[in-house]
Amino acid sequence: MTTDSATLPETETRPTTLRAIICVIIAVTFFGLAYGYSLPVLSLIMEREGLSSTLIGLNTATSSAAVLVFGPFVPRLLVRFGLRIPIFVSIIVSTALIVPIAFTEPLYAWFPLRFVLGGAIFIALIATDIWVTQGASAKTRGRLVAIYGAAVAGGVAAGPLLVSFTGAEGYAPFWTAGGLLAFSTIPMLLAFGPSPHMSRSARPPLLRFISVVPVATVAVIIFGVMDASILALLPIYGVREGMTDEASVKLVSIVLGGSVVLQLPIGYLADRFPKQAVLFGLGLIGAAAAAIYPAVFHTIPALFICLFVLGGCVTGLYVVSLAILGDRFSGGALAAAVTLFTMMLSAGTTTGPVLSGIAMQAYDPHGLPATISGAMLMVPIVGLVTWMVWLGRGRKL
Repeated sequence: MTTDSATLPETETRPTTLRAIICVIIAVTFFGLAYGYSLPVLSLIMEREGLSSTLIGLNTATSSAAVLVFGPFVPRLLVRFGLRIPIFVSIIVSTALIVPIAFTEPLYAWFPLRFVLGGAIFIALIATDIWVTQGASAKTRGRLVAIYGAAVAGGVAAGPLLVSFTGAEGYAPFWTAGGLLAFSTIPMLLAFGPSPHMSRSARPPLLRFISVVPVATVAVIIFGVMDASILALLPIYGVREGMTDEASVKLVSIVLGGSVVLQLPIGYLADRFPKQAVLFGLGLIGAAAAAIYPAVFHTIPALFICLFVLGGCVTGLYVVSLAILGDRFSGGALAAAVTLFTMMLSAGTTTGPVLSGIAMQAYDPHGLPATISGAMLMVPIVGLVTWMVWLGRGRKL
């Protein structure tokens, strides 16, 4: 693609170090742990309190709603204060809010508390996204962003395992979640030295942003839709296919395993080949894996391979798309782009389980793999259409 007014050239505006990037990745791993740990704990507590599944879902969704409310203000905040200060403030606010949840009533107090908590975590994740994406060089961006994505996914995946040690009763779960969040300050303190510079820059409006990175835009929406759908509905699919509850939950673990393990080779490919081509391949392979796994569902080795590959492809959409943003934007424009990126991801995670649930109800239970396969195919379809349009205009993909 030729240089665009919204596409900034690769500039060496990365006054940070590899050590700082590694520290940021370690810190965000603890954020992922706290997030993955607190979600099932809070849901179990609300279930014991007699709240309906609808209220539990709405309460959980308040965190995503915070993304849409706080999103427009984040780029200006990061340009004004840089990356380091918002990360520390977000950690302090998150830690200060998670413990008082234990002493409040779920039906009323948890809605505003989880809304502010979601906003604080959102700001921290945006800042760490930018730190790693802009701090990495063009030659290593794919691999470093892949390690970052694997760290987030691994933290979220490992979080629920802690519940078996702490339980979901009493105050211990809240002190544990608060401790995980507070501990993330230690690697951030070790990330001394400058962070990537957030100079004020033109912020691309939504339509302009989509026109510059159309394939990445679609890919991150599909990631949000599929990630939430798989986590929420794959266990239900397993039960309806005759599995026990325990066995069906393990299906999600296989998907998350692929999400973690396969990111480094995917990042390596993103550094060696055009990133849009890597997205194209991830969409095709993920669609094939989703289409195949119902046919091999009762052949365990083949099923596990399909789900493992599917998990890697789904998370790879996010990782490679984030690397593309680092190639195309910098400074304040990158802050705005990553914010739009995350807001669209949030829209995907909000609508995904609803769409997949409707599909499962209409075509029980195979509406889920049909939805996953069809959604993954949208990435290569949009990539092919984009290539044809840009070819006609003399632009490079």
